[in-house]
Amino acid sequence: MKTPSFIKFIRTQLAYAMLLVLCSCSDGGSSDTSGGRGSSSSNPGAFTLSITDAAVDEAQEVWVQFTGATLQPTNGNTISFTFDSVKNINLLNLQGTQSTELISNEVIPLGRYNWIRLHVNASNDGINDSYIKLNDGSEHELWIPSGSQTGLKINTGFEFTATNELHLMVDFDLRKSVVLSSGNYKLRPTLRMINMNGVGSITGSIDMSLLTAASCSDADPATGNAVYLFEGENIIPDDMDNQNPEPVTSARVELNTSSGNYEYIIGFVPATDYTLAFTCQADLDEPDSNDNIAFSLSENVTVTTDSSDEDNMIAR
Repeated sequence: MKTPSFIKFIRTQLAYAMLLVLCSCSDGGSSDTSGGRGSSSSNPGAFTLSITDAAVDEAQEVWVQFTGATLQPTNGNTISFTFDSVKNINLLNLQGTQSTELISNEVIPLGRYNWIRLHVNASNDGINDSYIKLNDGSEHELWIPSGSQTGLKINTGFEFTATNELHLMVDFDLRKSVVLSSGNYKLRPTLRMINMNGVGSITGSIDMSLLTAASCSDADPATGNAVYLFEGENIIPDDMDNQNPEPVTSARVELNTSSGNYEYIIGFVPATDYTLAFTCQADLDEPDSNDNIAFSLSENVTVTTDSSDEDNMIAR
C-alpha cells in the first residue's frame, strides 16, 4: 500500500463533543467496479481477496472457519479456490483498518464477474468450527443457515480490467449480523465488498460526557458506544433494522490508552458523501427489529480523491 502525501483534518464542534475526522488513502490494486463496458479476456491478472469487520459489543471473539471461495465470471465457468487447510479467523481482530487475506495474488482471467461466494464450516451440528465467545466467557456455536452448503454469496459484480491487479475487501458487519434466536446464535452476514483502489479511513474521538450521559444504555464508557456511517449528506440517522436509511457500517468507540481519548476508526471507505452519527445506545440495537435508538451527534463528511493525485484522500 502507498503512503499518502496529503491528509486533512476536520474539526467540528457539535453539542458537547468534537469529531476529529481524518481521511487517508490506501491503494491495494486497481480496477473499475462501476459496471463499465468490457468483456471477458483470456489475459490473466493477480487477484487478492481480504476480509475485515465492524464489531459488536457483547462478544470477546467471533470465529468463522473458511474453507475456500468461488468466483462467477459473466462469461465462463466458475473459478474455485479450496484452501489447503481451513482458515480459522477471529473477526473481532479485524476492526477499523485491520484485515486479513483469504486469497493472495492468485491468477484469474480479466473480465466481468457477477458474484463471489465464501465457503465456511458453520452448520448447526454441535461442533464449534465457527463460534462466538461472549463477554461472560461462555462459548456458543455460531450457525450460518445454509452456510456450510451454499456458502456466503456476495452479489456484487465487478470488472477486472487490464491493470493486471485487483484487490477486493469483504466487510463483515457483525453488529448487523449476529442474532440470538431460540437459544441459538446465528450469523446472517451483512456483507459489503469494496474495491481497494483509492479507499479511505475515517477516524475521530468522542467527548467523555457523551459516553456516560443520562440517556446512555449504561454508565460504562467501554460499552454501548458506536459511530454509524450513512451514505449521503444530512441523513437522519436510524437503527439497524434492514430499512432505509440503513448504515453502511459502524465502529466501536474505544479508549486509546496512548492518547487517553475515546476514539473510533472506520476503515475501507469509498469516496463519496457520508453522514457520521454517534449513539451511546448501540448495545440496544437489534438488527431484526426497529429499535428507538437515540443519536446525540451527527456530522457530514465527504471523502474524495484528489484529481491531481489519486492517492490523496481528502475530507471536506
